[in-house]
Amino acid sequence: MVTTRTSRPHTNLSDAQLEAVARRFRALAVPSRLRVINALMNGPLAMGELAENTGLSQSNLSRQITELELAGCVMRERSGREVTVHIADPTLQQLCELVCGSLAEQASSKHQALRKVARRSSKS
Repeated sequence: MVTTRTSRPHTNLSDAQLEAVARRFRALAVPSRLRVINALMNGPLAMGELAENTGLSQSNLSRQITELELAGCVMRERSGREVTVHIADPTLQQLCELVCGSLAEQASSKHQALRKVARRSSKS
C-alpha cells in the first residue's frame, strides 16, 4: 500500500464537520452518482450531454445531481434554458483520481500475479 504525507498536520474535526464528511461519502456511495462524477472529471457538461454520457434518464439524472449538490459535490449553473453541471470541489477530483488510481494499481498487481501462476501451470 502506498502512503502519502501531507504538508499540513491532521486537524480534528467537529461533530458537524464529521457529519458533512459522512454526507459526502454517502452521496458518493451510489454507482449512478459516481457515473455522474466520472463524466464530469474532464469538465462541465450540459444536462443533455450528461444524460447521454451516463445513460441515466433525465429524471433520474436530476435526482442524482440534487443529492450530489446537497452534499457539496457538484453545482448547477443556468444560462438561459441550458443547465450546466460541474464538480464544485476540486478536492473531489483528487479523491477520485487517488481511489481510481489505487484500484487500477491493485487490478494490475492481481493480473500480473495471475499471469505468473498461469505461466507456472503451463510449464508443469
